[in-house]
Amino acid sequence: MNTNGSHILWILAAATLGSAMTPVAAAAERPVQPATNNMGKAVEGNDTTASGEKYIKILAPANGTQLSADTPVVLSYDATLAPHGNHIHVYVDNRMAGLSHELKGNFTIGTLAPGIHAICIKEATAAHVLIGVNRCIMVTVK
Repeated sequence: MNTNGSHILWILAAATLGSAMTPVAAAAERPVQPATNNMGKAVEGNDTTASGEKYIKILAPANGTQLSADTPVVLSYDATLAPHGNHIHVYVDNRMAGLSHELKGNFTIGTLAPGIHAICIKEATAAHVLIGVNRCIMVTVK
């Protein structure tokens, strides 16, 4: 491998390790982890793992709901985790809004600006790696 090629690989490795070592507290202060999979798609029903046993349900608000810009959004959910799942991440418009180790309950997102928003819940491992079980809804804020 030539010098330029090894230099590029070193830069990529350093960038990868640097982002993997970001403290959780720093991520909570400026959540930038992109949501993947069904981001932006309104999906009905329950997503499951290959075994068909695991799911995430968004109980409220319903997909397609119109919300008031003055009212905080409270996400009501129910989830079961895959074997390596540890907790859930909540995303609003491809930005992490927070996480929870509670598998059933409510998560307060807060108020949202007027417009169309994607709200997603995604399962993660203890290392915060998204592992595939997820649910997204779309809401309109006026």
